[in-house]
Amino acid sequence: MLPFKKVNKKIVLLTTGMLLLIGMTAYYMAYSSFIGEERSLSAQETEVAKQDGKIKTTDQTDLVQRMVYLKCKDEEVLKTKPTEKLVGLTIYQLQKVYQGWVIDKFDSDEVDMTLKVDSYCREHANNMFIGIQDDKVAVFYGKPGPRSIVKEITSIQINHLMPQDIEELHHGIVVQSTEELLRTLEGMQSR
Repeated sequence: MLPFKKVNKKIVLLTTGMLLLIGMTAYYMAYSSFIGEERSLSAQETEVAKQDGKIKTTDQTDLVQRMVYLKCKDEEVLKTKPTEKLVGLTIYQLQKVYQGWVIDKFDSDEVDMTLKVDSYCREHANNMFIGIQDDKVAVFYGKPGPRSIVKEITSIQINHLMPQDIEELHHGIVVQSTEELLRTLEGMQSR
């Protein structure tokens, strides 16, 4: 038989205690970093009912998409049901599909998300009219009304126009194309 050295009981107990202490420290550090990840989600102001990723979209989930147009400050909201490809996704999977969107709320009943667009909404981008701004003829984005946005103020003074033209400008002259806009402005300038 091979001779074994006698092992001191104190050394065995001390070594075992050190291993337990190291194991408990590692467990605590891993657990606290996991909790920290959950806290970072709420710091992003994302409302998630359960943050363990077990909540998934269903075919009955309402998808509420809010597009905020930064140039005209308009907001467009679209509410739909998910397509087959979107059913069964977690918040993390949905974020990959909707890159650039901020998910404001996520649960199985409703998903609210927002996208900021550095552009005009469809109404302002696709419509123009001629009106009055600072006693001059001006071109506006949008439709006549309080939500219109000034595109350009011309050098045409309204006091040089005929009364019927001024009346039409007060109501707004809607133009369908750039050519129509230029023809109308040219006609006003020649009077």
